[in-house]
Amino acid sequence: MLLWTARHFDRESFDLVVVSLMSGGVLAPLVRAEGVRVVEMGQRRGRLSLMVIWKLIRLSRSLTPRILQGHLFHSNILSRFLVLLIPDARSISTRHNETDTPLRAFLYKITDRLSAGTIVFSEPVRRHVLKDRRVGGEVRLVPYGIDPERPAKDRETVRMELGLDPDAWVWITVGRLTEQKGLDLLIEAFSEAGKKVSAPLFLLIVGGGEDGPILEAQVTRCAREGEVVFLGERNDVADLLAASDAFVLSSRWEGGPLVVLEAMAAALPVVATRVGDVNQMVVDGMTGLVVDPGSIQELTEAMIRIMSLGVEAAQWGAYGNKRILASYNFSRTQRQVENFYQEIARAPGI
Repeated sequence: MLLWTARHFDRESFDLVVVSLMSGGVLAPLVRAEGVRVVEMGQRRGRLSLMVIWKLIRLSRSLTPRILQGHLFHSNILSRFLVLLIPDARSISTRHNETDTPLRAFLYKITDRLSAGTIVFSEPVRRHVLKDRRVGGEVRLVPYGIDPERPAKDRETVRMELGLDPDAWVWITVGRLTEQKGLDLLIEAFSEAGKKVSAPLFLLIVGGGEDGPILEAQVTRCAREGEVVFLGERNDVADLLAASDAFVLSSRWEGGPLVVLEAMAAALPVVATRVGDVNQMVVDGMTGLVVDPGSIQELTEAMIRIMSLGVEAAQWGAYGNKRILASYNFSRTQRQVENFYQEIARAPGI
C-alpha cells in the first residue's frame, strides 16, 4: 500500500516522507523510484533499539510534520508518542487486523488519547478498534483500493526460471511467515491435495518471517521438498502471480487481506479463509471459494475443487478481474485518506 500511496498522493497538497524502522527491504527502492524520500532506521528484529528511537526523534523534529501516520503496531505507538515532541503534529494510526495480543491492546488503550484519528479498511477492524474505546479521535473506514503491478515477464519465462513444469498446476500464497498466516495448515492441505490429484503440483510461498525454518521442516516431514518452494521476499510478485494458476490465503485472522484483491486482479481463482473482509472480496462459487479458518479439510477440498474446474477456473479468475477493475480503484482510496488528513490538520489540538 505504501508503494501505491507514493504513486497516487497529491503532490501539490502534500510532501511525503516514508520512514522505515528496519532497513534493507524490497519496498524501499521501489518507493524511492517514485520520487519519494525513504529513510531507513536500521532497526533489527527484536526489542526496539534506543538508538533507533533517538534517530527517529531527531528526524521527526527536523521534518516538523503536520501528520504522522503509523502503519502496524510499532509505528502506530511511536507516532503517538512523537506528537508530544513536535509542535502542531497530529498522529494517525492505521489498523489492519481484527485482533491484538493483550499487551498490544493495553498499549493502544493507554495511548489512545494521543491519537487524532485511526484509519481502517474493513468493517471487522473498525468494530475491533471501537471496542472499549473512549478517546482517540474518529475511526475512519476507507474503502479498499489497489493499484496492481503489470507482469514484466510472461508465464513461461517465469516458470522456466523457477524450474517449474510448464504443465504443472501452480498455487501461490503471499504473506509473512508467521502463525497468523496459517501456512502450517496450508502445507498440510497442499500435501493432502497432492495425494488425490494426478497432475504435478507446486506451491509457491512468497514472503519472509520468523517461522521459515519451522515451515521448511514441516515440508520435509510431509515429503514435499521441491514441490513447496519458499521464495522469500520478492519485488516481482506480479510476475509470480502471472505464472500461477490459483491463489490461496490460509490466514487464521486478518483485517483486509489486500493480496486477495491483487490475486483477483491477476485473474486468478482464489481459495481463502473466512477472515476479515474476505466475504466481501471473494464471491463464493464465482471468483473463488471461502472456507472456515483453521480447517485443513475444508482447505484441501476447496483446492481440489478449484483444480477440477478445468477451463471454468479461468472464467472464475476473469470474473474476479472484472470486479477489481470496477470496484477497487486505489486513487479513490488515496483521496479519501488525504481528505482525512486535511480534516485532522484543521481540527483543534488534542
